[in-house]
Amino acid sequence: MLKSKAKQLSIIIVTYNDVNYLKHCIFSIYQKFANFPSWEIIIVNNDKNQDIRQLPLDFSKIKLINHKKNIGFGLGINLGAKYAQGEFLLMLNPDTKILTENVQKVIEEFNENSKIGIIGGGIIDKKNKSQEWSAGQEISLYNLIRNNLGLNQSKNVWGSSEKIKCDWVTGTVLFIRKKLFNQINGFDKNFFMYFEDMDLCKRARLAEKEVILFPEFKIFHSGGQSYADKNLQKKHYYDSMEYYFQKHYHWINYWIVKLFRWTKDKFLRYN
Repeated sequence: MLKSKAKQLSIIIVTYNDVNYLKHCIFSIYQKFANFPSWEIIIVNNDKNQDIRQLPLDFSKIKLINHKKNIGFGLGINLGAKYAQGEFLLMLNPDTKILTENVQKVIEEFNENSKIGIIGGGIIDKKNKSQEWSAGQEISLYNLIRNNLGLNQSKNVWGSSEKIKCDWVTGTVLFIRKKLFNQINGFDKNFFMYFEDMDLCKRARLAEKEVILFPEFKIFHSGGQSYADKNLQKKHYYDSMEYYFQKHYHWINYWIVKLFRWTKDKFLRYN
């Protein structure tokens, strides 16, 4: 059997409960990547109720992995990466649309600077503004307190109109060298959803690679399409935040975060 020709870029999309958005995402890839020939799409279907093959899509550049079990975003990407033939990986949410035709510029950023390991794109929300919390500074306990007081500094990152070095970018649109992804063992399986992208970026920086936001590459993001149960979404968010602090910080920081969560939940329950 002949081996498939290697690609320059593998686009990995993990889908759950968002099949109607997925087709528009795929259409935008075919449209905006028309002049960038060396790519493939890998769809990891985590939803047993979704039949991706029924969508009116051109499957000529698509590999479909019908996992049909909700294993979360990070493990879904890890699964897709095993089948990826690209030198670079692009993680892309299914509820997005690519707006620009300059993916080659992103690849050139990697090729011109071997220190760059991860690049995030500029995300536009429904209000036609830069999406909040799409990139930023390290989520330390100090920054967590500042953020809750409305004094966050990360908005200077996600609102930047020019290329900027940062500590993390969201997994909504994240380019990474496949060699680096494998080197740092992909996403941590203990994150079901949320903070897995911050963790990946932190480990990339610990491997002496830089994280860059490149807002010239733009996408539109609908946002919040995978969760029908908002209480479950909240649980996953705080579970992941606690694990992040447990993994990367002193145990005192971890217990302060747990106390913060308990206090916030108690306050909301009685108000």
